[in-house]
Amino acid sequence: MRKWLRIILITGGIFIALLVLLILGMTWYIHANKDNFLKQITAQLNDRLSGNIRIADMEPSLWKSFPNVSIALKKVVLEDSLFQQHHHPLLDVNYIFVRVNTLSLLRKHVDVNEITLQDGTIFLYTDTTGYSNTYVLQRKSAPKKSNGAKDASIKKLMLTNISFIIDNRQKFKLFQLDIRQLDGKVSATDSSVQVTIISDILSKSFAFNTVKGSYLKDKKLQLNLSVIFNKRTKILTIPSQEIRIDDHPVLITGQFGFSEKPPPFQLKINANQVLLHDAASWLPPTISTKLSSITLTKPLDAEANLNGHMKYRDTPRVLITWKTTNNVLVTTMGEWTNCNFTGRFNNEVLPGQGHNDENSAVNIFQLSATLAGVPLKADTIRVVNLKQPLLHGHFRSNFPLTNLNSDTGESPILFKDGNANADLYYTGPVLANDNTPSSLQGVVQVKQGAFTYLPRNLSFHDASATLRFTGQDLMLENINIQTQKSSLQMNGMVKNLLNLYFTTPDKIELTWNIRSQLVDLNEFKSFLAPRRKAKPSRSQQKAKMTRVNRQLDVVLASSNVNMQVQLDKIIFQRFAAQNVKASVQLTNTDILLKQIALQHAGGSMQLAGVMHQQGNNNNFNMNATVNNVHISQLFYAFDNFGMSALKSDNLRGNVSAKVNLKGNVLDNGSLAKNSLYGTINFNLKNGALINFGPLADIGNFAFRKRRLDSITIDNLSNTFQVQGNKILIPPMRIASSAINIDVNGVYGIDGGTNINLDIPLRNPAKDSAITDSAEKRKRSRKGIVIHLHAVSEKDGKVKIKLGKGDGD
Repeated sequence: MRKWLRIILITGGIFIALLVLLILGMTWYIHANKDNFLKQITAQLNDRLSGNIRIADMEPSLWKSFPNVSIALKKVVLEDSLFQQHHHPLLDVNYIFVRVNTLSLLRKHVDVNEITLQDGTIFLYTDTTGYSNTYVLQRKSAPKKSNGAKDASIKKLMLTNISFIIDNRQKFKLFQLDIRQLDGKVSATDSSVQVTIISDILSKSFAFNTVKGSYLKDKKLQLNLSVIFNKRTKILTIPSQEIRIDDHPVLITGQFGFSEKPPPFQLKINANQVLLHDAASWLPPTISTKLSSITLTKPLDAEANLNGHMKYRDTPRVLITWKTTNNVLVTTMGEWTNCNFTGRFNNEVLPGQGHNDENSAVNIFQLSATLAGVPLKADTIRVVNLKQPLLHGHFRSNFPLTNLNSDTGESPILFKDGNANADLYYTGPVLANDNTPSSLQGVVQVKQGAFTYLPRNLSFHDASATLRFTGQDLMLENINIQTQKSSLQMNGMVKNLLNLYFTTPDKIELTWNIRSQLVDLNEFKSFLAPRRKAKPSRSQQKAKMTRVNRQLDVVLASSNVNMQVQLDKIIFQRFAAQNVKASVQLTNTDILLKQIALQHAGGSMQLAGVMHQQGNNNNFNMNATVNNVHISQLFYAFDNFGMSALKSDNLRGNVSAKVNLKGNVLDNGSLAKNSLYGTINFNLKNGALINFGPLADIGNFAFRKRRLDSITIDNLSNTFQVQGNKILIPPMRIASSAINIDVNGVYGIDGGTNINLDIPLRNPAKDSAITDSAEKRKRSRKGIVIHLHAVSEKDGKVKIKLGKGDGD
């Protein structure tokens, strides 16, 4: 065993020693013939080239391709004759390793069969006149054969850290590849040449037309590629094979025909399970930017076909098809879930009209998806003219209204029941900043709906409606809704809805025509309070909100509503009216009562005014005309106008008045205490005071024999000044059947009453036959006149005292 070990060690040592001697010998041999070898290499290359090649130095690199020898050429530069003008050497590399046959070196002849280029640039340049530095690659003369010597047969080419550039300024083409590693093998026959490439490349630019931008911009390419060039047909074929773009596998096949000028080419690329965002980044900005507003969260399968020519300003014909199932599409309109569709991009819609944005289109076929809870179907959706893209689509849907309820809680409407059927044609811009007018045509029908309008906490049921879109406008037809006590029949219109919906919702005007047999306004008191905004839970806040749902709340809050109302009967607290006709406008802050006419308490009323909503207190200004209304019912309807001493039970007669008041209404619909200011000019006919406390006190004071618990008043007129908790009473005479009273002073609604009363003792019955009013008044003052004044005591009650009030 030891004997064999010793033999092996000795043999190995001898082999290593011989190897070292061989290496040292070859090194000495190359150095000894360095000038000759460098001269041969330079001569071979210059014989094949029309330019000027310079090699700074040469040294052996024996270990790089042992047992053959590699010669390292340092700083190799190849220049054309016009280099001093354009400053782009065709070749400028730090190292070229040339592998030569060892036996040929022993014959003092260099036989090159492998070349490696390392650290440098290959620059194929063409200026705007068409001049190209590539002419230096042409042979200066036909090859010479002598003594049976063979030309060098280069079978392998390797590139390491090489920047390869084709810059054609005349044809606006720029290809720049940073080659980190490339191994190329050449296998030649009489009829063809096959080149196999394994490479790791960063594509800096791949622009067939620099004006349009670059394909594969800043993309990592991993190519395991084999191409075949037919020498007879001059066709370069790329058989179907896999490459990688940013580590994603892509199947590529193609063909370039160099027998024609300009050379035509065809490329076919298949990418399965690729994200739209990634695939779009492989395309030029003129195409990818059009897709930036669209996101598909899951991969799709895509195929691209490119056909074109290697010529000036040529843009290839591009046809891209794709398909996807159960995807999620995110657009400016919201999130489309459960997406299933196929699609196609074509940059030559009309043959012969060019490969450009204006002649490009995106088609989506057999779409089915869900948008904001609404299931949608469309046979074909087209996006045409990608310079200013417009979407055309026919959408259909049939769904329960509860699908519209938002999981995020941002929708202002909560649906509880009902169904909708939609059949719509849409045309509109795709890009978010495109202000091209949109158009929507078709019908949405709602049946048996039930919903709550959350900002006002109003619930409706048995709702039906037809929403008819006529391009820019929305027609609201045959709308019927019911609350617990009210029933409304409506129709309306919104002009220019599509243009204003997302841009200027405050300019949207909804015109309503409303009919009803009965409306209980108590159900609508929430309109007196500010709109409530939903407060989504944390889980709801994390959910994605659709643009449509967010904007719907903005539109409802900001838009203006013009209503023409015709109601058979309305009820509000104690107030009831018939035959109501009104013109009302609602804004986001005001309720404008432009013109209201109604019948109430046996007479009629006309009102106009405005209410400004600002929280619990809602300021209002009102002008009203009251015609021949039963005063007792009027006082009852308005809760005695806040007075405690004079109530509806104390009054009889018909009153007419002109009222100009301002005040505050609370959000529960009641009148804010002591908030009224203004004037009331009234005329009471055929009036009566029944069981009016102050008159009873006067009767007890001096007129026990007269019945003051029920007195009649033929006519009474005056203008009261209302100032919060006080009513200023100018001098007036109450001429009744039992007593005449001259009154002036201040009535305090909750204290502060100070009223002077001058009461003649003369019985009015004695002057009943006198028809002249001036004479009747003069006679009434004959005799004794009692001066009384009514004042508020500390306990709040009004007391009648003898004598005039302070200051009189």
